[in-house]
Amino acid sequence: MDPRDRADAVLSRAQARNGVVTPDNMVSPMDAANTQQIPRSVVRRIDGEDDPDTTTQLPSSLIESNDSHLAEVPPTTRLDPPPAPGPGDGEPDVEETEISGLVPTTRTRPAKSNVARRLEGL
Repeated sequence: MDPRDRADAVLSRAQARNGVVTPDNMVSPMDAANTQQIPRSVVRRIDGEDDPDTTTQLPSSLIESNDSHLAEVPPTTRLDPPPAPGPGDGEPDVEETEISGLVPTTRTRPAKSNVARRLEGL
């Protein structure tokens, strides 16, 4: 069967069922009868009113007078990171696991997850 004939057969079966959209029965939302149209007079009236949701513009003198408390805040201090553990300190940095099988391999991964290391400050 020709591909075009198969496509026509599929379309005709789809059109026979209710609720299936095909290229022959689809309607653009702009052409649908239930599309709501707002009269131009309503739009003009709304455009002429003051919009309560517009951004308020404040003079810089008002902003500066209310931001004076920020000048009293002491600057932040830098914290030095703790020293990194050396090769003989505590637990090993990596954990090796040997996997046997057809091709024996060794899997190397950190002993602790990154989250645990970050929580401990390492």
